Amino acid sequence: MDPAIPFEAISAQAISIGASLVGVAHVATLVDAPSHRVHPVDRRVGEAGSVVVIALAHTDGEPEMDWWDNQKGRTPGNRLLLKINRRLTKWLEKTCSVEAYELPYHALRGGIFLKDAAVLAGMGVIGKNNLLITPQYGPRVRLKALWLNLPLQCTGPTHGFAPCDGCDGPCIKACPRDAFNGGSYHRERCRLQMRTDETEKVVLKSPLIGVPSRFITAYCRRCELACPVGQ
Repeated sequence: MDPAIPFEAISAQAISIGASLVGVAHVATLVDAPSHRVHPVDRRVGEAGSVVVIALAHTDGEPEMDWWDNQKGRTPGNRLLLKINRRLTKWLEKTCSVEAYELPYHALRGGIFLKDAAVLAGMGVIGKNNLLITPQYGPRVRLKALWLNLPLQCTGPTHGFAPCDGCDGPCIKACPRDAFNGGSYHRERCRLQMRTDETEKVVLKSPLIGVPSRFITAYCRRCELACPVGQ
């Protein structure tokens, strides 16, 4: 690790501007992650440098963080993540003279598979519900990542954390589409529920006279919210 920019300093800065969790993974190890074996890491990322993964908690007490409102950034939580990433990028460039840029959310558009990166960064493990499970918040987090041109010390993977061992799977039982039938995740069944959510928008009436109501999409989070970890 470059002694001029220890991970603790990066983590402290990210937390101070709103992040819930922070981790670091090497791009070289991410190349061999299960998802990237199928869809290789974009050549613009290459195999050098590090990825700083930022997690923002989306607890069940703040459902509005996850509401899709068709405004820029789509959800309040994602807008906050974007703000955190941009502020951290500027801090790294100004304070540490580090080249950094925000990776796109979609792996097939030049980004990375964020769950894989988070596991490699020691932030958690992939659970029965096909989501990242963190010790602190369970699966109730959303992720973003920054690429750095330095090989920082990797913070993971984690050891001794196996929350699904012995669990009777309340996440699986909660799924309205039986998307985990047979012990594996069926993406198309999950997408069926998402399409239903998109057609059954939630109306948020304004308390002010003359201000129109808002229509938001509250996507299904049943498997996520049923997880007992981190509650």
